[in-house]
Amino acid sequence: MRIAALYFLMLGAVALMLPMVSLAQEESGYGSVGGIIMVWKTMVETTGPRNAKDVIVYLESDKSFPPVTDRLIQMDQRGLLFIPHVLAIQKGTSVEFLNNDSEKHNVFFLFDKTGETLDIGTWERGQSVVHTFNETGTVITLCKLHLEMAANIIILDNPYYTHAEIDGDSQRTTYRLDRVPPGEYVLKTWHKKLKMKGGEAPIKVEAGKMTKVNIAITKRQYAH
Repeated sequence: MRIAALYFLMLGAVALMLPMVSLAQEESGYGSVGGIIMVWKTMVETTGPRNAKDVIVYLESDKSFPPVTDRLIQMDQRGLLFIPHVLAIQKGTSVEFLNNDSEKHNVFFLFDKTGETLDIGTWERGQSVVHTFNETGTVITLCKLHLEMAANIIILDNPYYTHAEIDGDSQRTTYRLDRVPPGEYVLKTWHKKLKMKGGEAPIKVEAGKMTKVNIAITKRQYAH
């Protein structure tokens, strides 16, 4: 009897963690995607400058999306850190790289998809440089003057993505994507160390409904 009660209590807790569909969303004709992200058979560090708590959840489809042309995001350099050190954007987005440190900084890109590199310059405190990302993929962002500094910029094809952070105690979190047009998609994740268990997940989004997909991320050898 106690076991059964505990089981239903746990189910209730999980249900509270899952996002709910709002009335406004139902009326708009959009759907949503959400669920739990769990770290499986390993642990991630969630504190300190080199933490691995960031997870990007995103959707891909067979539709083409034009690049955005009016979006500006900032990435700061402060305390010998890139802030934020994980940034997801849609292609076409411009990023302004700031320097709020007391010394010079540099920004140097390594494009994961092609292996190409690009140095966009070195500048003093209070100065900034803007760069526009027109191709999808992951860009490792470095400072040539301070080799311990690193960030990841994930450039995606469409606006259907979200940024979640793993809780250090539970080694899990929740995610939610809203205002997703009905249709078929492939759900994917990005994490700097871990892979999505089972690989990408084909999903169907329906108007006025929540598509619930729980995700496990794990070391590469456990992912398949």
